[in-house]
Amino acid sequence: FGSSDQCHFGHRTPLATVCPRAPAAHPPEPSCAMLHIYRAADLHESVALQAKASEVGFKVVGSEVCFNVQLGRPLDAAQEVKLQYLFQETFEPDMCGSTSFLCPADGASILEVGPRQQFTSAWSTNAVSICHAMGLPQVTRVERSRRYLVKPATPEAAAQKFAALVHDRMTECVYPDGIKSFDKHAEPAKWTTVPLLEQGAQALEDLSKKEGLGYDSQDIDYYMRVFRDELKRNPTTVECFDLAQGNSEHSRHWFFGGRVVIDGEVMPKTLFEWVKRPFKEHPSNSTIAFHDNSSALRGFQHVALFPDQPTESLAAPGPFRELKRDFDVTLTVETHNFPCGIAPFPGAETGAGGRIRDGESTGQGSLVVAAIAGYATGNLHIPGYALPWEDPKFEYPATMAPPLQVLIDCSNGA
Repeated sequence: FGSSDQCHFGHRTPLATVCPRAPAAHPPEPSCAMLHIYRAADLHESVALQAKASEVGFKVVGSEVCFNVQLGRPLDAAQEVKLQYLFQETFEPDMCGSTSFLCPADGASILEVGPRQQFTSAWSTNAVSICHAMGLPQVTRVERSRRYLVKPATPEAAAQKFAALVHDRMTECVYPDGIKSFDKHAEPAKWTTVPLLEQGAQALEDLSKKEGLGYDSQDIDYYMRVFRDELKRNPTTVECFDLAQGNSEHSRHWFFGGRVVIDGEVMPKTLFEWVKRPFKEHPSNSTIAFHDNSSALRGFQHVALFPDQPTESLAAPGPFRELKRDFDVTLTVETHNFPCGIAPFPGAETGAGGRIRDGESTGQGSLVVAAIAGYATGNLHIPGYALPWEDPKFEYPATMAPPLQVLIDCSNGA
């Protein structure tokens, strides 16, 4: 659960700024509903975060992590000690306890961000497994939130601008009063119909621009034909969002197998058949094509070290010897435009991870030797570096990350 972070065990206190603390003699009496375990952190010491916070009018004074532990039934005294041991800092156990390390002063306040409650995070799944292995079966969920003590440096400072710097809006949210229960969820927006029959293509264009759906003219013409001419009804907003995902570059691989119609004439081959044509005409150059996580070109023989034991025997300590083996070259590409546009850091993180996974899992396994990441963005609007082709009046959809953030966070994530 972290290495150099520090912590606190128990019930929530809505405070913030580092306060002097008295060492706890015993673990606190747990609540059957929710425990809050606090741990001082060094998130605020990030030079990059302080610089970004300063740009939006804030200074980050302190930070901590809060472990929000849900229990199915009360813990006994021995289990309380186990749970405290699990979350506390190994070398500074006194820095883990039941109340916040942050307290407000001189206009400072706490901003807390954490995972959305609708879905149990992967981190929670691992944390609960560890708790159960330690003899704590009462623990049903553990979510980790981050708490920042921030102080406005200018009168114009807006909390939502700082919040945007420290959480992933796709998987996380701001908790104004902390996580008090996992039972309360935000009410989803009600779906509506898009007035396509009444307003025509303009209705789809307006929705795409407002919500960042990325419809192009071909998409709109196709959806008009489907809903107006074939289904003869208005689409719902749910359908429009689903079509945007299904038709994004990340998910539209099925599109390659569709009929190709040019100037009203159906082409003899689909796009995917054209892609496969070189392999069908010259199959000897590829050892894997179109049926694994990546392709493989016929490579060359290479001398490498292998264990000097029969392959059918169980793995055991022993010497290595040089052997000449065939090594083929695997090639794969991962596109992550839509995920990177919504949440640049995790979008690039999972994109790079997927590319590595696809290469390593090809055949009986392979080695990743090199990778290249490329980015295509809109106008960057770098502060203090205006460029003649950039239009300062153009606004990107609020649901998408601005291009400069895409470049910076994607580079860090990849």
